[in-house]
Amino acid sequence: MLAHGLGGDVLPVHPRSRPDELLSSWLVRLARANRIKVHALCARLGGNMAPVWNRDIDRMAPSWLIERLSTLTGRSSEEIYQTTLADLADKIDTDHHPNGNSTWILPLGIWHRQRLKFGLQFCPICLRTDEDPYIRRSWRLAFYTECEHHHTLLLDRCPSCGKAHAYFRGELGDRDAVRAPSMAICSHCGFDLGFAPADRFEWPDWQTTVAVRTLQFMNDFGWSILGGKTYEKSADILLVLRRVITILSSPTKDGQLYDAVADQIWPQGYDLLGSRGEPYERRGVAERNRLFGMAIWLLQEWPQRFETCVQIADVRRSYFLSQASSRLPTWFVSQIRGDHRPAAMSSQ
Repeated sequence: MLAHGLGGDVLPVHPRSRPDELLSSWLVRLARANRIKVHALCARLGGNMAPVWNRDIDRMAPSWLIERLSTLTGRSSEEIYQTTLADLADKIDTDHHPNGNSTWILPLGIWHRQRLKFGLQFCPICLRTDEDPYIRRSWRLAFYTECEHHHTLLLDRCPSCGKAHAYFRGELGDRDAVRAPSMAICSHCGFDLGFAPADRFEWPDWQTTVAVRTLQFMNDFGWSILGGKTYEKSADILLVLRRVITILSSPTKDGQLYDAVADQIWPQGYDLLGSRGEPYERRGVAERNRLFGMAIWLLQEWPQRFETCVQIADVRRSYFLSQASSRLPTWFVSQIRGDHRPAAMSSQ
Protein backbone atom coordinates (compact mmCIF):
# COMPACT_ATOMS: atom_id res chain seq x y z
CA MET A 1 0.00 0.00 0.00
CA LEU A 2 1.28 3.45 -0.92
CA ALA A 3 1.82 6.19 1.61
CA HIS A 4 -0.95 8.54 2.62
CA GLY A 5 -3.77 6.19 1.64
CA LEU A 6 -3.07 6.14 -2.10
CA GLY A 7 -3.23 2.38 -2.47
CA GLY A 8 -6.26 0.41 -3.64
CA ASP A 9 -8.93 1.26 -6.17
CA VAL A 10 -10.88 3.72 -4.03
CA LEU A 11 -9.54 6.51 -1.82
CA PRO A 12 -10.32 6.10 1.90
CA VAL A 13 -12.14 9.47 1.99
CA HIS A 14 -14.12 10.81 -0.94
CA PRO A 15 -16.33 13.77 -0.05
CA ARG A 16 -19.10 14.74 -2.43
CA SER A 17 -18.84 17.97 -4.34
CA ARG A 18 -20.59 20.98 -2.77
CA PRO A 19 -23.42 22.90 -4.48
CA ASP A 20 -22.08 24.52 -7.68
CA GLU A 21 -18.52 23.41 -6.81
CA LEU A 22 -15.88 23.58 -9.52
CA LEU A 23 -14.04 20.39 -10.49
CA SER A 24 -10.61 21.71 -9.52
CA SER A 25 -11.96 22.87 -6.16
CA TRP A 26 -13.34 19.41 -5.45
CA LEU A 27 -10.01 17.90 -6.50
CA VAL A 28 -8.18 20.05 -3.93
CA ARG A 29 -10.65 19.14 -1.18
CA LEU A 30 -10.34 15.48 -2.14
CA ALA A 31 -6.56 15.57 -1.69
CA ARG A 32 -6.78 17.37 1.63
CA ALA A 33 -9.49 15.04 2.96
CA ASN A 34 -7.10 12.12 2.32
CA ARG A 35 -4.16 14.03 3.84
CA ILE A 36 -2.10 13.97 0.68
CA LYS A 37 -0.58 16.74 -1.38
CA VAL A 38 -2.56 17.92 -4.38
CA HIS A 39 0.35 17.09 -6.69
CA ALA A 40 0.57 13.55 -5.26
CA LEU A 41 -3.10 12.96 -6.00
CA CYS A 42 -2.73 14.31 -9.54
CA ALA A 43 0.28 12.02 -10.08
CA ARG A 44 -1.89 9.11 -8.93
CA LEU A 45 -4.56 10.14 -11.41
CA GLY A 46 -2.39 10.44 -14.51
CA GLY A 47 1.31 10.18 -13.71
CA ASN A 48 3.88 12.83 -12.79
CA MET A 49 3.71 14.43 -16.24
CA ALA A 50 -0.10 14.53 -16.47
CA PRO A 51 -1.34 17.99 -17.57
CA VAL A 52 -3.54 19.05 -14.67
CA TRP A 53 -2.65 22.43 -13.18
CA ASN A 54 -0.88 23.66 -16.30
CA ARG A 55 -4.22 23.35 -18.15
CA ASP A 56 -7.70 24.73 -17.53
CA ILE A 57 -9.05 21.36 -16.42
CA ASP A 58 -12.38 22.88 -15.45
CA ARG A 59 -13.01 23.99 -19.01
CA MET A 60 -11.25 21.16 -20.85
CA ALA A 61 -12.56 18.42 -18.53
CA PRO A 62 -10.31 15.68 -20.00
CA SER A 63 -12.06 12.32 -20.11
CA TRP A 64 -9.10 10.48 -18.58
CA LEU A 65 -9.26 12.69 -15.49
CA ILE A 66 -13.00 12.18 -15.05
CA GLU A 67 -12.65 8.41 -15.49
CA ARG A 68 -9.77 8.13 -13.02
CA LEU A 69 -11.59 10.27 -10.47
CA SER A 70 -14.65 8.09 -10.89
CA THR A 71 -12.56 4.99 -10.14
CA LEU A 72 -10.81 6.51 -7.12
CA THR A 73 -13.93 8.03 -5.54
CA GLY A 74 -16.74 5.71 -6.54
CA ARG A 75 -18.64 8.68 -8.00
CA SER A 76 -20.21 8.34 -11.41
CA SER A 77 -18.54 10.00 -14.39
CA GLU A 78 -21.75 11.96 -14.96
CA GLU A 79 -21.69 13.36 -11.42
CA ILE A 80 -18.08 14.45 -11.85
CA TYR A 81 -18.74 15.96 -15.29
CA GLN A 82 -21.42 18.14 -13.68
CA THR A 83 -18.68 19.96 -11.77
CA THR A 84 -17.04 21.15 -15.00
CA LEU A 85 -17.41 24.32 -17.03
CA ALA A 86 -18.11 22.15 -20.06
CA ASP A 87 -21.32 21.00 -18.38
CA LEU A 88 -22.21 24.59 -17.51
CA ALA A 89 -21.49 25.71 -21.08
CA ASP A 90 -23.80 22.98 -22.38
CA LYS A 91 -26.63 24.31 -20.21
CA ILE A 92 -26.37 27.91 -21.37
CA ASP A 93 -25.37 26.83 -24.89
CA THR A 94 -22.30 29.01 -25.29
CA ASP A 95 -19.76 28.64 -28.09
CA HIS A 96 -17.64 26.29 -26.02
CA HIS A 97 -14.15 25.60 -27.36
CA PRO A 98 -12.09 23.46 -24.95
CA ASN A 99 -8.83 24.42 -26.62
CA GLY A 100 -9.60 28.08 -27.23
CA ASN A 101 -11.60 31.01 -25.92
CA SER A 102 -15.21 30.35 -24.97
CA THR A 103 -18.06 32.83 -24.98
CA TRP A 104 -19.06 33.90 -21.44
CA ILE A 105 -16.26 31.82 -19.82
CA LEU A 106 -13.48 33.84 -18.17
CA PRO A 107 -9.93 32.97 -19.38
CA LEU A 108 -7.24 32.13 -16.82
CA GLY A 109 -4.16 32.98 -18.88
CA ILE A 110 -2.29 29.86 -17.78
CA TRP A 111 1.50 29.86 -17.95
CA HIS A 112 2.91 26.73 -16.34
CA ARG A 113 1.07 26.76 -12.97
CA GLN A 114 0.63 30.50 -12.85
CA ARG A 115 -2.57 32.41 -13.64
CA LEU A 116 -1.79 35.58 -15.59
CA LYS A 117 -5.39 36.67 -16.12
CA PHE A 118 -8.13 37.27 -13.58
CA GLY A 119 -10.40 34.49 -14.75
CA LEU A 120 -11.66 33.42 -11.34
CA GLN A 121 -14.00 35.63 -9.36
CA PHE A 122 -15.01 35.08 -5.75
CA CYS A 123 -17.46 36.36 -3.17
CA PRO A 124 -15.66 37.34 0.06
CA ILE A 125 -18.76 36.70 2.17
CA CYS A 126 -19.19 33.19 0.74
CA LEU A 127 -15.55 32.38 1.53
CA ARG A 128 -15.88 33.83 5.01
CA THR A 129 -19.11 32.02 5.91
CA ASP A 130 -18.39 28.62 4.31
CA GLU A 131 -17.64 25.99 6.94
CA ASP A 132 -15.06 24.66 4.48
CA PRO A 133 -14.41 27.30 1.78
CA TYR A 134 -14.70 26.11 -1.81
CA ILE A 135 -14.77 27.56 -5.34
CA ARG A 136 -18.00 27.86 -7.33
CA ARG A 137 -18.45 27.16 -11.04
CA SER A 138 -20.52 30.32 -11.41
CA TRP A 139 -17.48 32.38 -10.46
CA ARG A 140 -15.94 31.55 -13.86
CA LEU A 141 -18.91 32.99 -15.79
CA ALA A 142 -18.23 36.45 -17.22
CA PHE A 143 -21.78 37.73 -16.71
CA TYR A 144 -22.02 36.37 -13.15
CA THR A 145 -20.66 39.49 -11.47
CA GLU A 146 -22.86 39.60 -8.36
CA CYS A 147 -23.23 36.95 -5.67
CA GLU A 148 -26.73 35.54 -5.84
CA HIS A 149 -26.76 34.97 -2.08
CA HIS A 150 -25.27 38.20 -0.76
CA HIS A 151 -25.94 40.55 -3.70
CA THR A 152 -22.46 42.04 -3.56
CA LEU A 153 -20.08 42.46 -6.48
CA LEU A 154 -17.55 39.68 -6.88
CA LEU A 155 -13.80 40.28 -6.78
CA ASP A 156 -11.29 38.86 -9.25
CA ARG A 157 -8.01 39.47 -7.42
CA CYS A 158 -6.51 39.68 -3.97
CA PRO A 159 -6.96 43.23 -2.62
CA SER A 160 -3.67 42.92 -0.71
CA CYS A 161 -1.22 41.83 -3.43
CA GLY A 162 -3.30 42.22 -6.61
CA LYS A 163 -2.68 38.63 -7.73
CA ALA A 164 -5.21 36.19 -9.17
CA HIS A 165 -6.55 33.64 -6.68
CA ALA A 166 -4.59 30.38 -7.12
CA TYR A 167 -6.40 28.28 -4.50
CA PHE A 168 -4.65 25.04 -5.54
CA ARG A 169 -1.18 26.32 -4.60
CA GLY A 170 -1.71 26.31 -0.81
CA GLU A 171 1.00 23.81 0.11
CA LEU A 172 3.39 24.39 -2.80
CA GLY A 173 6.96 25.18 -1.79
CA ASP A 174 6.90 22.94 1.29
CA ARG A 175 7.56 19.26 0.53
CA ASP A 176 6.35 18.14 3.96
CA ALA A 177 3.19 20.25 4.10
CA VAL A 178 -0.04 18.29 3.75
CA ARG A 179 -2.41 20.46 5.74
CA ALA A 180 -2.66 23.59 3.58
CA PRO A 181 -4.45 26.86 4.30
CA SER A 182 -8.11 26.98 3.34
CA MET A 183 -9.13 28.00 -0.16
CA ALA A 184 -10.06 31.41 1.25
CA ILE A 185 -6.38 32.27 1.73
CA CYS A 186 -4.36 34.00 -0.99
CA SER A 187 -1.49 31.66 -1.87
CA HIS A 188 0.73 34.60 -2.80
CA CYS A 189 0.57 36.82 0.29
CA GLY A 190 -1.51 34.90 2.84
CA PHE A 191 -4.34 37.45 2.97
CA ASP A 192 -7.72 36.03 4.05
CA LEU A 193 -9.95 36.78 1.04
CA GLY A 194 -13.00 36.25 3.21
CA PHE A 195 -12.27 39.67 4.72
CA ALA A 196 -11.85 41.49 1.40
CA PRO A 197 -14.19 44.48 0.95
CA ALA A 198 -17.64 43.55 -0.37
CA ASP A 199 -19.39 46.31 -2.33
CA ARG A 200 -22.87 46.55 -3.79
CA PHE A 201 -23.93 47.93 -7.17
CA GLU A 202 -27.36 49.55 -7.25
CA TRP A 203 -29.35 49.92 -10.45
CA PRO A 204 -31.63 52.98 -10.52
CA ASP A 205 -34.91 51.03 -10.52
CA TRP A 206 -36.16 47.71 -9.19
CA GLN A 207 -37.29 46.46 -12.63
CA THR A 208 -33.72 46.58 -13.94
CA THR A 209 -32.37 45.06 -10.73
CA VAL A 210 -34.75 42.09 -10.97
CA ALA A 211 -34.11 41.61 -14.70
CA VAL A 212 -30.31 41.67 -14.28
CA ARG A 213 -30.32 39.24 -11.37
CA THR A 214 -32.72 36.88 -13.13
CA LEU A 215 -30.37 36.58 -16.10
CA GLN A 216 -27.15 36.49 -14.05
CA PHE A 217 -28.39 33.58 -11.96
CA MET A 218 -30.10 31.58 -14.71
CA ASN A 219 -27.27 29.06 -15.01
CA ASP A 220 -28.89 26.98 -12.28
CA PHE A 221 -32.09 26.39 -14.21
CA GLY A 222 -31.35 27.05 -17.89
CA TRP A 223 -34.35 29.19 -18.76
CA SER A 224 -34.62 32.95 -18.41
CA ILE A 225 -37.10 35.84 -18.26
CA LEU A 226 -36.88 39.29 -19.83
CA GLY A 227 -39.52 41.80 -20.77
CA GLY A 228 -42.25 39.68 -19.21
CA LYS A 229 -41.43 36.74 -21.52
CA THR A 230 -39.98 33.38 -20.54
CA TYR A 231 -37.26 31.77 -22.61
CA GLU A 232 -36.98 28.01 -22.41
CA LYS A 233 -33.48 28.25 -23.89
CA SER A 234 -31.14 30.76 -22.31
CA ALA A 235 -29.10 30.79 -25.52
CA ASP A 236 -31.79 32.80 -27.31
CA ILE A 237 -31.49 35.82 -25.05
CA LEU A 238 -27.75 35.39 -24.45
CA LEU A 239 -27.04 35.67 -28.17
CA VAL A 240 -28.97 38.94 -28.31
CA LEU A 241 -27.24 40.29 -25.22
CA ARG A 242 -23.90 39.38 -26.77
CA ARG A 243 -24.65 41.36 -29.92
CA VAL A 244 -25.82 44.38 -27.92
CA ILE A 245 -22.77 44.29 -25.63
CA THR A 246 -20.47 44.08 -28.66
CA ILE A 247 -21.98 47.29 -30.04
CA LEU A 248 -22.06 49.05 -26.67
CA SER A 249 -18.30 48.52 -26.38
CA SER A 250 -17.46 48.95 -30.06
CA PRO A 251 -14.47 51.16 -31.00
CA THR A 252 -16.43 52.43 -34.06
CA LYS A 253 -19.02 55.21 -34.05
CA ASP A 254 -21.65 52.58 -33.28
CA GLY A 255 -20.18 52.51 -29.77
CA GLN A 256 -22.04 55.77 -29.16
CA LEU A 257 -24.90 53.48 -28.19
CA TYR A 258 -23.12 53.14 -24.83
CA ASP A 259 -23.42 56.87 -24.19
CA ALA A 260 -27.04 56.97 -25.35
CA VAL A 261 -28.02 54.16 -22.97
CA ALA A 262 -25.86 55.34 -20.04
CA ASP A 263 -27.27 58.86 -20.30
CA GLN A 264 -30.79 57.43 -20.01
CA ILE A 265 -29.93 55.26 -16.99
CA TRP A 266 -27.66 57.74 -15.17
CA PRO A 267 -28.64 61.27 -16.31
CA GLN A 268 -26.60 62.73 -13.43
CA GLY A 269 -23.41 61.28 -14.96
CA TYR A 270 -21.93 57.87 -15.76
CA ASP A 271 -18.66 55.96 -15.90
CA LEU A 272 -16.88 55.65 -19.23
CA LEU A 273 -15.45 52.37 -20.51
CA GLY A 274 -11.78 51.84 -19.83
CA SER A 275 -11.21 50.76 -23.45
CA ARG A 276 -13.22 50.23 -26.60
CA GLY A 277 -13.18 46.96 -28.51
CA GLU A 278 -11.89 44.89 -25.58
CA PRO A 279 -13.53 41.43 -25.48
CA TYR A 280 -16.18 41.18 -22.79
CA GLU A 281 -14.46 38.29 -20.98
CA ARG A 282 -11.23 40.27 -20.61
CA ARG A 283 -12.81 43.22 -18.81
CA GLY A 284 -12.90 43.82 -15.08
CA VAL A 285 -15.86 42.92 -12.88
CA ALA A 286 -17.31 46.45 -12.72
CA GLU A 287 -17.33 46.95 -16.49
CA ARG A 288 -18.76 43.50 -17.19
CA ASN A 289 -21.48 44.08 -14.64
CA ARG A 290 -22.33 47.47 -16.13
CA LEU A 291 -22.35 46.30 -19.77
CA PHE A 292 -24.50 43.25 -19.06
CA GLY A 293 -27.04 45.34 -17.15
CA MET A 294 -27.11 48.07 -19.80
CA ALA A 295 -27.84 45.51 -22.51
CA ILE A 296 -30.69 44.09 -20.41
CA TRP A 297 -32.08 47.58 -19.73
CA LEU A 298 -32.06 48.28 -23.47
CA LEU A 299 -34.19 45.20 -24.19
CA GLN A 300 -36.84 46.04 -21.61
CA GLU A 301 -40.03 47.75 -22.81
CA TRP A 302 -39.29 46.22 -26.19
CA PRO A 303 -38.98 47.66 -28.78
CA GLN A 304 -39.60 51.32 -27.84
CA ARG A 305 -36.58 51.79 -25.57
CA PHE A 306 -34.30 50.00 -28.03
CA GLU A 307 -35.48 52.06 -31.01
CA THR A 308 -35.12 55.35 -29.12
CA CYS A 309 -31.50 54.70 -28.14
CA VAL A 310 -30.53 53.30 -31.55
CA GLN A 311 -31.84 56.46 -33.21
CA ILE A 312 -30.09 58.77 -30.73
CA ALA A 313 -26.77 56.95 -31.27
CA ASP A 314 -27.30 56.60 -35.04
CA VAL A 315 -26.20 52.96 -34.95
CA ARG A 316 -25.99 50.99 -38.19
CA ARG A 317 -28.87 48.53 -37.83
CA SER A 318 -27.12 45.95 -40.00
CA TYR A 319 -24.33 45.78 -37.41
CA PHE A 320 -26.72 44.05 -34.99
CA LEU A 321 -27.05 41.15 -37.43
CA SER A 322 -23.43 40.64 -38.43
CA GLN A 323 -22.02 37.27 -37.39
CA ALA A 324 -24.22 34.53 -35.99
CA SER A 325 -27.33 36.29 -37.34
CA SER A 326 -28.82 32.95 -38.38
CA ARG A 327 -28.83 31.92 -34.71
CA LEU A 328 -30.47 35.06 -33.38
CA PRO A 329 -34.15 34.73 -32.35
CA THR A 330 -36.86 35.76 -34.79
CA TRP A 331 -38.28 38.59 -32.64
CA PHE A 332 -34.92 40.38 -32.64
CA VAL A 333 -34.06 39.86 -36.31
CA SER A 334 -37.55 40.97 -37.35
CA GLN A 335 -37.27 44.23 -35.44
CA ILE A 336 -33.80 45.02 -36.77
CA ARG A 337 -34.86 44.41 -40.36
CA GLY A 338 -38.01 46.45 -39.92
CA ASP A 339 -40.31 43.66 -41.03
CA HIS A 340 -43.97 44.59 -40.93
CA ARG A 341 -44.78 41.83 -38.52
CA PRO A 342 -45.47 41.94 -34.78
CA ALA A 343 -42.09 42.21 -33.08
CA ALA A 344 -43.16 41.34 -29.56
CA MET A 345 -40.71 39.20 -27.68
CA SER A 346 -41.21 35.49 -28.08
CA SER A 347 -39.16 32.43 -27.31
CA GLN A 348 -39.99 31.07 -30.78
